Amino acid sequence: MTDWMGDFSSPRYPNNYPDNSYCTWTIHSTGNMTVSLTFIDVVLETCCDYIKVYDGPSTLHPLLGEIREYRNQSFKSSSNDLTVFFYSDSSVTRRGFHANWVFVDVGNINTTYTTITPETNSSEPCGGNMTDWRGVLLSPRYPNNYPNNAQCTWTIHSTGNTTVSLIFTDVDLETCCDYIKVYDGPSTLHPFLGEIREYRNQSFKSSNNDLTVFFYSDHSVTRRGFYATWLFVESCGGYMTDWMGDFSSPRYPNNYPDNSYCTWTIHSTGNMTVSLTFIDVVLETCCDYIKVYDGPSTLHPLLGEIREYRNQSFKSSSNDLTVFFYSDSSVTRRGFHANWVFVVPHPECGGHLYGSGLFSSPNYPNYYHDNAYCVWYLSAVQGQRLFLTFADVQLERCCNCDYITIYDGSSTGHSQLGKVCFNDTTHQVFHSSSRYLTVVFRSDYSGVSHGFKALFTSSLSADKGHVDCSSDNMVIVIQRSYLNSLGLSGNDLYVDEHLCRPNISSTEVVFSFPLDACGTVKEMMNGYVSYTNNVWASQSQSGEITRQSQFLLHVGCRMEPDTMVQIFYKAMENINANITGTGRFNASIAFYTSSSFNQQIYDSPYEVNLNQLLYVQVELNRHDNSLDLFLDTCVASPNPSDFKDRSYDLLRNGCPRDNTYYSYTSGEHYYAQFSFRAFKFLRTHTYVYLQCKVIICPGNGYNSRCRQGCRFRRKRSLDSTYHTNTVTLGPIKLKGIV
Repeated sequence: MTDWMGDFSSPRYPNNYPDNSYCTWTIHSTGNMTVSLTFIDVVLETCCDYIKVYDGPSTLHPLLGEIREYRNQSFKSSSNDLTVFFYSDSSVTRRGFHANWVFVDVGNINTTYTTITPETNSSEPCGGNMTDWRGVLLSPRYPNNYPNNAQCTWTIHSTGNTTVSLIFTDVDLETCCDYIKVYDGPSTLHPFLGEIREYRNQSFKSSNNDLTVFFYSDHSVTRRGFYATWLFVESCGGYMTDWMGDFSSPRYPNNYPDNSYCTWTIHSTGNMTVSLTFIDVVLETCCDYIKVYDGPSTLHPLLGEIREYRNQSFKSSSNDLTVFFYSDSSVTRRGFHANWVFVVPHPECGGHLYGSGLFSSPNYPNYYHDNAYCVWYLSAVQGQRLFLTFADVQLERCCNCDYITIYDGSSTGHSQLGKVCFNDTTHQVFHSSSRYLTVVFRSDYSGVSHGFKALFTSSLSADKGHVDCSSDNMVIVIQRSYLNSLGLSGNDLYVDEHLCRPNISSTEVVFSFPLDACGTVKEMMNGYVSYTNNVWASQSQSGEITRQSQFLLHVGCRMEPDTMVQIFYKAMENINANITGTGRFNASIAFYTSSSFNQQIYDSPYEVNLNQLLYVQVELNRHDNSLDLFLDTCVASPNPSDFKDRSYDLLRNGCPRDNTYYSYTSGEHYYAQFSFRAFKFLRTHTYVYLQCKVIICPGNGYNSRCRQGCRFRRKRSLDSTYHTNTVTLGPIKLKGIV
């Protein structure tokens, strides 16, 4: 760099710099000038990334210092040149750094950093009128301490359809007594924009051609001062009062300019609100953005930030909406186009609901309105969970237009449980993992329907009832004290198959039966295998069972990866209560004598010869032809509780790692079979154990993980949606080793 002043920063600043950066800047002055360099922001990975400053035109010259964190560092060259080198390693990045430089005359260097002796007046000239399209403002003597009793006024004047954008990149003042004031016009008599006493990344923009900056210091204590840059930018923004219209970024659809600061305020009247829709957004996503505020200025609540197009719409809560657009100093894109319309407020929707109840779309069962955005926050008592089901759904037949989204937590920031579209009520049952659920309903700007009706219930405490699930059985336990409170006894209860009767003790009523018995229904729900049944309250007439019109309990087992929870749901409309549990599929692993897999080996330890063929089968304990079992990973280890250290891979992510591994079947049945030869690993260990991780998929899932075979890199987001289990076999022992 050869300009007499300027600034530079790490790559991508203020966003994180990349890994493996090697950057060198050389700043060169001329004549009797030296280089004064100041770091105004430094955030690095202190252990491994650094900045080095050298007193000369290359890194071969004397090292002035190394920087790993911010400590208000400044450096001065002894001659015309200063070199800065920045390094980052291969992992962990931070915001980086920002620095500025200025050339100073050797005869004018002042090394005093605090002035306490009062002066009656600052004899140094300061201030001025600036008309260049870009430039730098410095306090007197910057980066050395400014004098006492300074009163400086700068007026920056642009021309034509441009305004002035001013950014302070370094501010170090005596905060009690010294200050900078910025005015929107050619003098201090014009509107006051703001006062600065410390650095907070402040920026200002004029509303017309002029901006005025006033700097004041009192008679004691001085600091480094300030460094600011200005730039003339195209005028943009505005104040809109028409009942409908559109606006766009500067130069749209051509690329917007660098350093844009645009503010639009849309103002309605009466009881009207503002509905704003972005119909095209193409920005530099890392650094440029749009912000929308619910009010007449950017001081009001932020409704959202936009960096890319996602069909965003916003509504004001009153008469005003404010849009702010920012672009940095490099890389521009097409920009954005948006339209607005004034609307009469629709009936309120959404809200906070507690315990059990029902809610519906606006105007249900009549048509809901366009551009609806409703959020319901459901909650229950601490320790309880929530159960949500949809009794009626009639939405526009476009799943990306009108839809309901369910989130497993207290806000939309939590994981999504599912999405409900047009008239789909099949399997739309949702269970929370905590005491919160969040439900969002959106409709677009065209096409409406009757909407939806939803019911939610919260669980009762576990001392009233629970369900235990495995891959083989369902066990329902109901406390007699709870039944007594309902005026029922254990003899009144039946499941869907009335011949399945409970065992009744002095305190409990217990149903226990296989998952494929007693009328239990198996379904795929939201990616999980679910088993459901009903416990009915009934009375006997002439030896026949007559069920009451309302049943007592809805019971479910939902099979999830390696978890077991129980939930007991309260009554809601025709459902008196719900018991839901989750469990996991149980699998077993065993050695067999041959590839026919007819005769299992029960020896423990299993003694084998080196290079002997070993035959292994993994299967679900409950044989179910509608499920597939896939071998994901098989690892051998001398330690049955540690399969990470000192281990040997046979199979990893479905890919063979041992050249003797042979698969007979995997991912096509409820069992998997393979063989391998006893390996040299056995020579160095008395016993060896085998552990296999399996994935269970629905048999009709032709695009499931079970049908994909070897995959060199695991996609965690995909695998996590399937049921998994881990089985261990052993020990294996080499014959002749004691």
